[in-house]
Amino acid sequence: MVTTLFKILQPELDLVRQRLQEETSIQGRTVPGLIWPVLNHLDQNLLPAIVLFSAHSQGYYGPRALSLAAVFQFIFLASFIHNNIKQEVPRQTLVGDYFYTRFFDLLCRDGNLEFLAPLSRLICRIHLDAARLQEKTGESTVTNLVNPFPERLRTREYLAAAAASLGSRLGPTAPGELRAWEETGLLLGKLWDGQAVAAKSCQVVEKMAAGRTRDFLSELVLELDGDLPVKRVMAL
Repeated sequence: MVTTLFKILQPELDLVRQRLQEETSIQGRTVPGLIWPVLNHLDQNLLPAIVLFSAHSQGYYGPRALSLAAVFQFIFLASFIHNNIKQEVPRQTLVGDYFYTRFFDLLCRDGNLEFLAPLSRLICRIHLDAARLQEKTGESTVTNLVNPFPERLRTREYLAAAAASLGSRLGPTAPGELRAWEETGLLLGKLWDGQAVAAKSCQVVEKMAAGRTRDFLSELVLELDGDLPVKRVMAL
């Protein structure tokens, strides 16, 4: 899937991928033992694109956006690996932890330390959901749950919502705009996860002021809805 938005952001998306490679290299060579997971075009680009576009919508085009986009992709990669472990458990766990470590290091170096607290809470939420779901799946019967845990992991929803929210905060975002971006990101994450929320997503996007931002988001919603099956079994 290549939307107009992805095409426009392609030079920056290429820089994000380059940054990921640089952050996992020693003297130009990939860290020994590191195997990158195979991702489709959407998984490679959606989170960085959300960060970049939400930042640009608020007038920010500086290096912090590129760094934050790489941070989110590191978190996604770590979560992707941890939730897809089938064999070589110790090795894959270490690789996933390595990506988390690179995220923390990068965040601290590139002027985005203010986002350490919300991103740390986000990672805790991702891990707790995974642990709770694994525990629930392993139980034969579950009774007396006032608030049942989700039947599926919501990693993509959490990450997309945070990417849109924190990306927009790189510029002078008003509280109302911040909430709008977070809601939009959450719905994009649901679509990314194969959920049938295109109609609701369009309604949320339509609330934004008419212009380039709304047009690109509307196209992205339609592309995601058409590209992803509604009932798709996904690891995240």
